[in-house]
Amino acid sequence: MKIIIIGGERVPYFLAKRLIAQGYDVYFVNKDQDLCEEYSKTLNATIVNGDGTSKKVLDQLGIEPNDIVVLLMERDRKNFFIARLVQEYYGVKNVVTLLNNSENLDLFERFGIRTLGVTDLIMRNLEPLLFGSQITRDLEEKTFSKGVAILEITLTWDSNIVHKKIKELSVPEDVVIVGIKRGDNFLIPRGETTLEPGDEIVLVCREEKRMEVLSFFSS
Repeated sequence: MKIIIIGGERVPYFLAKRLIAQGYDVYFVNKDQDLCEEYSKTLNATIVNGDGTSKKVLDQLGIEPNDIVVLLMERDRKNFFIARLVQEYYGVKNVVTLLNNSENLDLFERFGIRTLGVTDLIMRNLEPLLFGSQITRDLEEKTFSKGVAILEITLTWDSNIVHKKIKELSVPEDVVIVGIKRGDNFLIPRGETTLEPGDEIVLVCREEKRMEVLSFFSS
C-alpha cells in the first residue's frame, strides 16, 4: 500500500515525514519543480514533478485500489477532479481531500470522498472562545451606563480559590458568576462547580466593587 500526496507546500512535507517514520511508502506529486527538488534532498519518498490533474502523470505512480490518496490542492474543483480520476481509473477506495469551502461538502460526500475541512476545524476551536466573548459583549451592552462592571478573570495555578467549589467561596456581596470558559467549553456555574486553574470566569458586579472583586478572584 502506498500513500500518495498530491499538491500542497509545507503541510505535505511534515505529513510525509511522519508517515515515512511510521514505515509507510510515500509518494509526493507537485508541479513546483523547486519544491520537488527540495523534498528529494530530505525525504525518503518517491518525488514526482508534475501536474496531479494529469492522468499521464498519475500513470507514473502505479496506483492500485488499496493505495491511499491525499489531495492538498488549493482549489476544491481540482481536488474533486483528481479524486474522481483515481476512483474511476484506478479503483482507489480511500481518498482524503482538503476541503477549502465547506459548501462543497455534499458533493464530495456523494462520491465517498473523505474531507478535511480546515475552516470547520478552526471554527470548532474558535466557537467556545467566541461564545464566551459574545456573552461578555452582550452583557456590557445591556449594562452600559448602569453602574455595572463585567469582568473576565483567568484563574492561575497559585490562586487561593482553585480546586474549590463555588458554594465554598465567600464571594463578595452583589457579585454574580455568569459563566466559566474552560478549554473548549463554556460552563454554566453551579454551587457544586469546582474552579480549575486556567478557568476564565465571567463576572457581573457593581462598578464600585470592581477592585474588591478583582482582588478576591486574582488572589
